[in-house]
Amino acid sequence: MSEYANTVLLAALSELSEKSNFDMRAPEYGATNLFNKYKRDVILNYDELVSIKKQSDLQTAYVDYLRRNTGSVGSARTHSLTGDIGDSTRDTLTFVTYQREFTLSDGIARNNVFKAAKLLQNQIVNARLDIGASIETAAVAALEAARNTVQGNRPSSGIGTWDGAANYVYEIANADSNNYYNYIRAAQAALDYTGNHQEVHTVNLEALKWFQMAQGSANSANMQYQYPDFDLNLSTTITNASDYEGTSYVVPVASVGLVNWIPEKNREGLVHGIWDFSAIPDPFGIFDRLALATYKTVADGSTYGGDQDAQWIFEMSVDVAFFVPTITTQKIVNKYALTTA
Repeated sequence: MSEYANTVLLAALSELSEKSNFDMRAPEYGATNLFNKYKRDVILNYDELVSIKKQSDLQTAYVDYLRRNTGSVGSARTHSLTGDIGDSTRDTLTFVTYQREFTLSDGIARNNVFKAAKLLQNQIVNARLDIGASIETAAVAALEAARNTVQGNRPSSGIGTWDGAANYVYEIANADSNNYYNYIRAAQAALDYTGNHQEVHTVNLEALKWFQMAQGSANSANMQYQYPDFDLNLSTTITNASDYEGTSYVVPVASVGLVNWIPEKNREGLVHGIWDFSAIPDPFGIFDRLALATYKTVADGSTYGGDQDAQWIFEMSVDVAFFVPTITTQKIVNKYALTTA
């Protein structure tokens, strides 16, 4: 975009409607939403975690849960009992800070067709778009890092084949595309993951989904039977291999989560000299809130017709940790692909 000052008070200038301004369009945050949707159902002490006071204490934040332990099954009752003792486990949360800076200039606002409030609103959305892209990339990376590396009881043929050499993905042939999600459901059942699932996929599978969901009960080929069990999400950040038509990550509903945290001074609000610390609602409605720090300064304003330009330099930030339970066997995150052949 050209310098704001280039639009100086043009009386005939028309403003573009916000609804028509597709330069500010947001991508699909499918992986982020997959982690975010059931976070409070997955992490029972979620509110305690987001209330942690110091950022340094985040590095020792953890989630506790019970383990699966196996024991031998006997064929007769015994007078000497030596049963196993159950156990729990603890996963430490790894938090990453996502921070983006932007500036509001009084000189620019006074010489621009859009005044300060509009310019600030635009900067907030721009910052949130950049932070969102980084978090979505991290969410996809978290799914990839946590994917199941074991075939388990999933069939070697019939509904799919297991690529366990390096990719650790269960592949479904393109000829079976009409049953892609149906086969995923069967493969998940073979891993003892029954019930509903959350899934995030690439663009080509989004097209397949909409085509199949259009084949309703009034059509000769009704393929909607595959979808009631799935909460489907699109992400344009997932890398799709050249021999795949599409790629999916699948988890049982309410099995993974995230924690989004901001500092205590932002939660409470603090004015300290030329610094203001506050919190704002997430303009995209995903996270609980975002931290906003404001630094007030003066800069050279000669470009805008004055000697001094009052400026507000903002910092938007949030700390995010993704949680995938380290279960005993056959991990929660499973990767699937529809092949091109």
